[in-house]
Amino acid sequence: MADLSHIRSKADFIGTLDPRAWDAVKPHIHFVFSNAHVELMVADVVKSVASSITDKAHSREVMNISKGMAKQASGSLVVSWEPGDELCPPWPFPHLSPGIENFGPRPEPWQPVLAAEQVELAHILTRLSGQTTSKEFNVALKGAATKLAGIAVSTMLDEFERCGTVPRKPFPPRH
Repeated sequence: MADLSHIRSKADFIGTLDPRAWDAVKPHIHFVFSNAHVELMVADVVKSVASSITDKAHSREVMNISKGMAKQASGSLVVSWEPGDELCPPWPFPHLSPGIENFGPRPEPWQPVLAAEQVELAHILTRLSGQTTSKEFNVALKGAATKLAGIAVSTMLDEFERCGTVPRKPFPPRH
């Protein structure tokens, strides 16, 4: 089962890497992320999505897209390597730890619907396609998302019907 909250959190973090947005929160901070950094982070999230895809052949295809993105981003990092260009800069907002993203019940009381999770992963791939600067990877990620959604749609109705989620137990009576 995919850890969608972790994957979602990583994808959302990448979406916040717009220097204009960060400047609005903390004016005039030095923005240390380059396009290559963002590409490498997108490749990492795509890798997480790939490992959560239930169709193994499609999982390998998405993993290959991730590897290609990481290879290109790594090369760009090396080419533009300069003093002060940190791979892992300090988190500028210590009061907003990036590791805290889901305060829901554990374990979750509902049964997973794997096809629905696959559609959410497809949606994340679509969002990530807008974070890359490469037309090639943009098209590849959107294509992978479309294929993943198509695979999921074929089983989704049946999975929802037999998901196995039961009603919660009522609160105990008050005395």
